[in-house]
Amino acid sequence: MITGEPLEIFLDKRSIEWGDAWRARLDSALTGTTFLIPVVTPKFLKSQECRREVIKFAGHAASLGLEELLLPIHYVNVPQLTQETDGQPVDEVVELISKRQWVDWRELRLEDEDSPVYRQAVHKLALKIADVLEAAPPATPVVPPQQSWTAEEPPGFIEVMAEAEAALPAWLNIVEKFASVITLIGMETSWAGEEMTKSDDQGGGFAGRMDVAEQLAGRLAEPVEQVETLGSQYWSTLASIDPGVIGFIRHAGESDLTPEDRQAARDFFKEIKQLAAVTKDTTSQLQGFSDSIGGAARGSSRLRPQFRTIQAAVQKVIDSQTVLDEWNRMIEETDLGDDDQR
Repeated sequence: MITGEPLEIFLDKRSIEWGDAWRARLDSALTGTTFLIPVVTPKFLKSQECRREVIKFAGHAASLGLEELLLPIHYVNVPQLTQETDGQPVDEVVELISKRQWVDWRELRLEDEDSPVYRQAVHKLALKIADVLEAAPPATPVVPPQQSWTAEEPPGFIEVMAEAEAALPAWLNIVEKFASVITLIGMETSWAGEEMTKSDDQGGGFAGRMDVAEQLAGRLAEPVEQVETLGSQYWSTLASIDPGVIGFIRHAGESDLTPEDRQAARDFFKEIKQLAAVTKDTTSQLQGFSDSIGGAARGSSRLRPQFRTIQAAVQKVIDSQTVLDEWNRMIEETDLGDDDQR
């Protein structure tokens, strides 16, 4: 009604199935403008599929300089969006959402859908979408910050790609350190389980279990601090180069590259595919580990904050796999993703 243009809406309350549709629209540099409007609730943030869709859409939109196409609606209270949560682990999907101009419908959801206040809010949201459509600049592929050229000599494809390539070894180092710390945490929790069993056998009761929990909390203090730092580095390193890498892959798939650039792209893409394959198995194992310590945390208030921190760090790794998987998917859709094509 406001724009006079048709508006196609895809709504799926149970599963996310329209990823291919919006990716095709964004990959074609927005032949028609596409928004992702996540309805944010605590349950939304616990859905790995919903988290994946936000992460993937944000990366694609940012690669075109169109971050405003992610338009969240805050529907049921998520404290991290509106309050300082000192001491609480930071959720990276909440961070992605909080950086956008989200719409607050927490009180509105209690109104009748036919009420004037509800209809006015819908009207305001429609105006907001129309304003974004009107103001959105043409899609402009984004590349990572460059340091080694002048305005007279802009970077070539290889120079641009090298910036992202340089970040991957540092990220791989973080991966290795993270795995080592998680292994140590697993050993410590196994030790605690054995000690509790011994205590039970000796009639120690709950007092004996509490004593072991206190010891475990002390032994975990340093590893938990390390895993929190590494988890943040793990996510931030990939997220920072995500828009650029998406842009590289799109450029490589659509451009007529020189033989040298094609070979450089092949080598780089092969490295990405190998990283994605290696970390996929690790990510699956980490999910099981996170679930297991979540159950253990419920039994001790002393350990609960530490285990929440571990789970948040593991979640960052799981969410990072979404970035790698999306790169891998895009590479497979180019003729540079097949190692046998030379």
